[in-house]
Amino acid sequence: MKIVGVLLLSLAAVAQDKPNFTGTWLLAIEKSDFSHFPVPDAQTNVIEHKGPNIKLTQTIRSASVPGGEASWERHYTTDGKESVNRLGPRDAKSTSKWAGNKLIIVTKLETPDGTSEIEESWELTDGGKQMVVSRDFKEPDGGGVQRLLFKKQQ
Repeated sequence: MKIVGVLLLSLAAVAQDKPNFTGTWLLAIEKSDFSHFPVPDAQTNVIEHKGPNIKLTQTIRSASVPGGEASWERHYTTDGKESVNRLGPRDAKSTSKWAGNKLIIVTKLETPDGTSEIEESWELTDGGKQMVVSRDFKEPDGGGVQRLLFKKQQ
């Protein structure tokens, strides 16, 4: 019986190692690297993370966005199952998995120019007060790398 108890405790400890991204996150524009992509005036990510399910609602304010502001909702799972989200006029297919304490999301999108791929990692830092989102864009005509820093709102 003691072995079963130790096994259950060790499994619970492994499950607790994975961060929970739930919260309202504001983009720290001055501490982020946007590569050659447009810099927004503001960005807020609201994340609901329950078990393997993640709902991300992203709101961006920018002169480059029609109407000056836009919101998108995306859904992911952390168990490697494919998620399909609408990005503009096209469907994007994503798979997500854990790499230690980082969540890796790979998204593929078919465009008239070919397949675009974004490999994104999410990582909590500063005791969960900050989230670093790194993106590697691989596009038929090039790509780029971003490193975005978000601060959790209380």
